Amino acid sequence: MLPMPPRPLSGFFLAVVPLAALAACATTNGSPAPAAPSNGSFPGAGTATALPAPATGTFESLEGPLWVAAQNALLFSDVVEKNGPAAHIYRFDPVARAYSVVATPETSPTSTNGLAVDPQGRLIATERYNGRLVRVEKDGALTVLASRWPAADGPALNAPNDVVVRADGNIYFTDSDWGVRPEGAHAPMAVYRVSPAGELSRVLELQKPNGIALSPDGATLYVGSDAQAKVWRLPLDAGGAAGQPVLLIDGPAVPGGFKVPDGICVDDGGNLYVTNNDDAVKAIVVFDPAGHLLGRIPIPFRPSNCTFGGADRRTMYVTTLHTVFELRVPTPGLP
Repeated sequence: MLPMPPRPLSGFFLAVVPLAALAACATTNGSPAPAAPSNGSFPGAGTATALPAPATGTFESLEGPLWVAAQNALLFSDVVEKNGPAAHIYRFDPVARAYSVVATPETSPTSTNGLAVDPQGRLIATERYNGRLVRVEKDGALTVLASRWPAADGPALNAPNDVVVRADGNIYFTDSDWGVRPEGAHAPMAVYRVSPAGELSRVLELQKPNGIALSPDGATLYVGSDAQAKVWRLPLDAGGAAGQPVLLIDGPAVPGGFKVPDGICVDDGGNLYVTNNDDAVKAIVVFDPAGHLLGRIPIPFRPSNCTFGGADRRTMYVTTLHTVFELRVPTPGLP
């Protein structure tokens, strides 16, 4: 039996520094698709509202939203390219409605993207321009979990993008070429796994992999490809090894449009909320576990990723290029 997903995980060990003032698409079980709403909207979803702007100005390129229940706070990355001066992980306090910078072990700004927390409460982050997957230890030290494939002396990873952690400590992340460091040889783009023992393995070689998520029981991994506008599901065994991928969502077949599946979050019923980071769509498109279209949640700007949060896990936080949005949803979900 697979371990149940974290509910919730403990907080991580970092300080914070206050800021200044469809008809069905590809299905696999043969069941008929439920009727989608006539207006295309996802039933029960509220209207997306922007969080307040930071006192310091405008965010540059937001990604990696993560709700940390132990802190009652939202974390997210400002992915400033090439480790630019404004590249930080931010913390948003929904009670104070204020932002803080999360202090990390790095002495210089680092362009992080995806964020997660492991079962020990340690922060896991993908470092986009550095081409690494890292972990922040309890004493504040930084551990590099992955940077090269297939061995320590092999070609560098490209630009690790999104990451998710299973309750047993298995880590899965996507490695795309968005924002990749130009010099040197790079491994092929792919989806990777770091086992609880720290062993790196390749799950699936894939063109521009991006969004990644787990089913509520931890038995299925979902992976999207920006370039192909598709989402696959892969079975995971008790140890965390992945089986053969099965096409779940075929973007060109989705009524109303489906492009650039940048982020994926999953509710307690196993439904997938896929952010479409494309000006022609600008929506979170929702599917049931079999790939049937359930509706759309419009977002004012191109959404990059999403997470469930709040005390009841029914507040969805959505990152866009410069703004974080929040809205209420009918079903609780996974951070």
